[in-house]
Amino acid sequence: MGKGIQPEHLNDERFLGRLLDKLYDAGLTEIFIRVPLSAADRFGVKMYSFHLDSSSFHVHGDYGTGTDDEASAQSGLITITYGYSRDHRPDFKQFILDFMWSGDGDIPLYLRVGHGNKVDSAMFGTLMAHFHKQWQIDALFVADAAL
Repeated sequence: MGKGIQPEHLNDERFLGRLLDKLYDAGLTEIFIRVPLSAADRFGVKMYSFHLDSSSFHVHGDYGTGTDDEASAQSGLITITYGYSRDHRPDFKQFILDFMWSGDGDIPLYLRVGHGNKVDSAMFGTLMAHFHKQWQIDALFVADAAL
């Protein structure tokens, strides 16, 4: 977080809130890509293969209708809505988390939080293209059968 930060500074909600706002404004996925890339380079992690998978998380509570995808896209927010439930709980709304990690050491390299109604097969190609554009690395991508 920077030089000169003392433990008592972390108890100041305003400081932490401003830090979280700055991280969000910078783009969490982009930060999550840059940090592991630096770590992988520093520790000599081999970049010959990457593994991609997704997970859904169901939620409890009132999250609106989840029908205004255009407004969500413009605001940068995800839509928590009904979708294919891996938990066999179609009565709960959900969101999706996509992960990509290195074949060498299982270092997490990519994270994306997505709409609850997106299907793996529709997103995996897009995610790999976005990852490749960010990292500009030629490697083998391993994904489940949804690809």
